[in-house]
Amino acid sequence: MEPATATAAVADVPVPVHAHVHVPAPLESPTTANSSTSPSSEGDPQNERQPSLASTSTRPDQSKERITVPSACVQCRSKHLKCDGLNPCTRCSSNSFECIYVRSRRGFKGPRRNGTNGTPNKANAVSGPVDRSCPMVNPGAARGASNVPSGLATPPDHRLQTLPHGVDLPLFDIGQELVSFEPKPLPSGLDLRERCIEAFFYHFYPAHPFILPRDAFLKLRKEKPLDALEAAMRYVGSFYVPQAPIVALEHEAERTVYNADCPRDGFRVQAMLILTIGLDGYRYQEKALQILVDAQELALEFGMNKREFAFINGNGSELLEESWRRTWWEMYIVDGMIAGVHQKSTFPMKDMPADVGLPCEERDYVSGVIPSPHSLADFDEESFDGRDFSYSSFTYRIAAIRNLGRVLQSRQIMLPDKPTIDRIDAYLVNWRLHLPESKKDFINTEGQLDEMLFQAHMITEATTILLHREHSELDSSVARNVDSCAPHKPIIPGQSYNIHAAKTIQAAQDVSKLIQLPVPLVKHTHFFTCVVTLASIVHLSCWSVMMPLVHDDDLKQQLRLNTGALKTLWQVWPSAGMAFGQVKGVAQEIYAAKKQAAEVGFWANLTEDEVMRSMIEDQTIMEELELFDDVVGPRLGSA
Repeated sequence: MEPATATAAVADVPVPVHAHVHVPAPLESPTTANSSTSPSSEGDPQNERQPSLASTSTRPDQSKERITVPSACVQCRSKHLKCDGLNPCTRCSSNSFECIYVRSRRGFKGPRRNGTNGTPNKANAVSGPVDRSCPMVNPGAARGASNVPSGLATPPDHRLQTLPHGVDLPLFDIGQELVSFEPKPLPSGLDLRERCIEAFFYHFYPAHPFILPRDAFLKLRKEKPLDALEAAMRYVGSFYVPQAPIVALEHEAERTVYNADCPRDGFRVQAMLILTIGLDGYRYQEKALQILVDAQELALEFGMNKREFAFINGNGSELLEESWRRTWWEMYIVDGMIAGVHQKSTFPMKDMPADVGLPCEERDYVSGVIPSPHSLADFDEESFDGRDFSYSSFTYRIAAIRNLGRVLQSRQIMLPDKPTIDRIDAYLVNWRLHLPESKKDFINTEGQLDEMLFQAHMITEATTILLHREHSELDSSVARNVDSCAPHKPIIPGQSYNIHAAKTIQAAQDVSKLIQLPVPLVKHTHFFTCVVTLASIVHLSCWSVMMPLVHDDDLKQQLRLNTGALKTLWQVWPSAGMAFGQVKGVAQEIYAAKKQAAEVGFWANLTEDEVMRSMIEDQTIMEELELFDDVVGPRLGSA
């Protein structure tokens, strides 16, 4: 029997990755040429019954054939419906479904000792007990030669044409807390530019809280011009307001930041940092990195890395002094994140001398009651000096990114030795062990997320994967085309399950758990996209080599969580859309390989029902990942 051809595919359209080219078309009136889709009748029971009735009258000579059907296709069996046994069957043909048959194995007694019982040249057929751990790839196993398409070919400036639905996210009152979920009606007469500022504070600011809190900022801008900072804030805020002209606001922000009349001060550094984060999430990675480098040079020029900078430039305001400290540390963290997720820079700020005080807790920052800052040296000696200091979640976020810097530094060595790996792993383990009890939970008693602590854990899990995956013997070649965040780095596959594999898989599972927290995903930093993608590569590597009857339900649920998170983040960040398409494409390739193995009877020691059950389960997860849709990714419902 000829294997059925898959009908669903991800569009193989090249994705522009240049950082300095902009699509000139305005976003105020996005085209909808790609937004129309044909309705599917798969979920309509009436539509499923009608084809069989019609076929009875038009093809009566086949009615007896339906009575004695030797086998049913996967679609019909998964829905517990009768199948006429044709190829394709009437129901699949009428509904444009993919019709898949699994070769019958009734009466099969297992492979003969000489390996010739119906499965010649199947030296790799499974003949022993199933290994229920995440298996290593067989270095000799054949891989499909076809390339997975690169994913969603959506130019960054055309985000609004391909979103899952219109994104006009509500504005909320953040006057009391950085993260609040109580709606507040928009003030009457609020223009679009001001709406972008409000969207910036509610949606973006909790993940990167380094400029002044909202009320203090609104007060300060009445006292002095903050043109560059406001322009950058409007640009990033426009991501959450579909009516906003994103391209025009981006150009305005860049012109204002690099205008010769723009003051060379800390506010300009803040504007450049916001612009860096926004451009990186919009897939302008090269431009974002260049602006970040310019911001670092400017900050060093007037001594932002020195402790006294905050006091000298605070104008007598403890709140503004805290903002300057946070600006330096936020730039430090963003530099590390970009280096870690894209692997195109070396985290230069990790080696820059600085004695800037550590940030306070978010609630203290919002209240304006700022405690005396501790130093990084205090934090490093907290276990030995006997002083009972309390450190903020922001500080543990800084500690997490310092560990990432240690991993990136070790990767500059051609082959890091075991003592180096063990030493860095000790930093990661100690980070977790020495978290105080007050930092064990992400959600406080009022149901609010500690975003700084969330990011600290996010960074730590990603760092663990980066450290151990190269030594885990978990083959990643199946996910070689998932390169939206960083280029693929091949790993030498092995035969044994080692401690590095265990730590890699556990970290990937912990990333998936972060998705389950009861907080809107679009409130997280866009860097979470690449962390989820990194975990997805680990999940896909495991799933690609798992055989039927292995309990992979948890793994499939983690894949569902990851792809669902990427699709949700895509509402705002095009980088998530590209990652979503690539992960889907790899999952489709894995599913096709498993289906082909079932069709040729590769799993020789399993019964037909066991193989069919596994195929139905895999098909279910594919449908949930929307891999059978004939459209390229989600569509915008209304602009």
